[in-house]
Amino acid sequence: MMRTANLRYLWGRAALCAAVLTAGAAAPAVADDGAYRLGVDDVISIRVLYHADFSVESATVRPDGKINVPVAGDLQVAGRTVLEVAEAVTEALQAELREPQVSVRLVRRYAEPVYVVGAVRSPGAVSVREPVTVAEAIALAGGLSPSAAPRYGVLIDRDGGQTRIDVLAGLAGRAPGGAATIAPGETLVVSAQFLVSVVGQVRAPGRYPAEEGDRAADALAAAGGLREEAAQVGRLVRADGAAIDLDLAAIVESGDAAGNPPLEPGDLIVVPELARRVTLVGAFAAPGKYDFDEGDRVSHAVALARGVEDDARLTAALLVRGDGSSQPVDLEALLQGEAGDDPLVADGDTLILPREVDRVAVLGMVVHPGLLPIDPDMTLMDALAAAGGWSQDGSRPTQTILWRRADGEPQMTFIDAQALMLGDTEIENPRLQPGDIVFVPHKSAVSRDEAARMLLGISGLLRLLF
Repeated sequence: MMRTANLRYLWGRAALCAAVLTAGAAAPAVADDGAYRLGVDDVISIRVLYHADFSVESATVRPDGKINVPVAGDLQVAGRTVLEVAEAVTEALQAELREPQVSVRLVRRYAEPVYVVGAVRSPGAVSVREPVTVAEAIALAGGLSPSAAPRYGVLIDRDGGQTRIDVLAGLAGRAPGGAATIAPGETLVVSAQFLVSVVGQVRAPGRYPAEEGDRAADALAAAGGLREEAAQVGRLVRADGAAIDLDLAAIVESGDAAGNPPLEPGDLIVVPELARRVTLVGAFAAPGKYDFDEGDRVSHAVALARGVEDDARLTAALLVRGDGSSQPVDLEALLQGEAGDDPLVADGDTLILPREVDRVAVLGMVVHPGLLPIDPDMTLMDALAAAGGWSQDGSRPTQTILWRRADGEPQMTFIDAQALMLGDTEIENPRLQPGDIVFVPHKSAVSRDEAARMLLGISGLLRLLF
C-alpha cells in the first residue's frame, strides 16, 4: 500500500508539471493540469526569460490570496490557474519589457492532511493529495500498533460528524461500510483494545479483549454466553468501583440497548448463580433455608426439611410468598397422597407449619423468622429479640407491624421498634397474645398504605396458623 501511495503521489506531481505554454507573441511557459486553481499556501515559481531580476524562484500564496511580483507588485492568484497567473504577470510587465516571455510553474500544492490517530504506530497528520482508502491511511501512519482492535473505527469529517466504519473490512480490501475513502481534512480513529473480566455463571469465565463501542452483551458473548444457572440480574463493576445492575435476560435475549452499557477498560461483569431458596419454619424435622430445583413444589420442600414433627398442625400450614401474599396449604392431604393443591415454590417463599401450642410468629426482615412459643408477659420487643433482631440491611423496623385477631377481625398496628430499642418511653411496647404476628417489612415499603397492601395477603394467617 505504501508503494501505491508513493507512485500515486509522483504521478500527480508529473501531471501538474506537464504543460508549458507562452503568452503574447511568445506565450509564457506554464505548468497546468487544466483544472487546478491555486489556493492559500500553494507555492509557485515565476521565470521571466532573460530577466532574472524580474523572476521569482518561490512564492507562497498568502492568506489574502496574493503574491508579490517585482515591478508588478501584489497580484491576486488564489482561484486562478497557473496559465491565468502567467497571463496576468505578462500583462503587468509589458509596461517595462518588450514582449516579455513568462513561465509559471506550480512548485508545491498545499496538501491538507488526513489525521490517523489511536492504535497506529505513528499517529498524527499524514500528507495526501487526494482521498485515500482506510488501508492506505493506516499504512501511511506506520500500520496498526500491537494494541489495535481492527474491527471498528470512527471517521470524523470536517464538520465533526462521526461515522463508524469497519476497519477490518477496509484492511481486507472490502468496502469498509460507512465510508469508502478518507478525504483530506478528515480524521480516522483506530480503536485500541482493552481487557474486561467476566466471572460467574458463564460458559467460559475469563478476561477478554474489547474495544471502544463494545457493550456488556458483547463481553457475555465472548465468554460463551450464560449458563442455565445464571441469575436474571448481574452486575457491571467499573474500575473506579461504581456498579451498574444488568438485566441479563433483556440484554442477551432481546438486545435491550438501554440496559446494555458500553464497556470501559478494567470493567468486571459478575453473573451470579440463580437463587432458588425456600425457608421452612415451624414444626418441621429440620427447619431452615433450602435450595430447590426449578419446578419443585411444596411437597418437595417438606421432603427437604425431612418431614414434619408430631405436634405439627398439618391442616394449618401457610405458604408466604416473597411479595407478602400468602395461601393456605393442607399438608395432611399432601402427605397422605390425597388429591390437593401442591403449589410450586419460588425463590423467597416461606412455608410456615404451626404447632399445637400457643405461639406467636415473627416474620419478614428478621434474622430468624418463624414461630416462637409465647411466654408470659412476652412483649413485641421480646419476640424480635428472640428472632435475632431485624436484618441490618434492607429492613424497615420503624414500620414494624403487629397483626392481631380482635373480635373475629384482624387488626393491624404500626409500631416504631427502632425507637423502642433506643428507649423511647412514649411508644407502647405491646404485650403479645397467642396467635399474634410481628412483621418487619422491607425498606422498599415506603408508606403505611403500601405496607398494609403488601400484608393483606397474609390476613388468613390469623385464622389458620394457630
